[in-house]
Amino acid sequence: MSDAKAITKDSFTITGIGIILELQHSENGLLKDTKLISEKSGRTWMVIARILFDHAIAEQTIFDNESVEYMLMRFESDQKRQKSINEIKERESNTIFQYMLKPLGHSEKPEKEERLKIDYPQQRL
Repeated sequence: MSDAKAITKDSFTITGIGIILELQHSENGLLKDTKLISEKSGRTWMVIARILFDHAIAEQTIFDNESVEYMLMRFESDQKRQKSINEIKERESNTIFQYMLKPLGHSEKPEKEERLKIDYPQQRL
């Protein structure tokens, strides 16, 4: 296991999709199947994919090693669309990215400001 750490900023559950986590980290992306382990509870989550937004993709940080899922969003006005793009850019400038997670052995989502150890998957041959 690496010494890499991450901090949860927010998380929510979307029915039919799973847990979406806003995660602050300084890694160059998180590989699919990376495990995030709570330092507090020991609970573990597996990274399924990074979330990229269709309206902001040209502005988002892209890590070549990440699996991605695209989130399609609609807005009532161009002003609201631009506001969303600016918010995404601001979060990512602070190294906060969104990921889809799968809980392992439980059904909880990470708590806000929870510190997580990053455990990268073994290299596949």
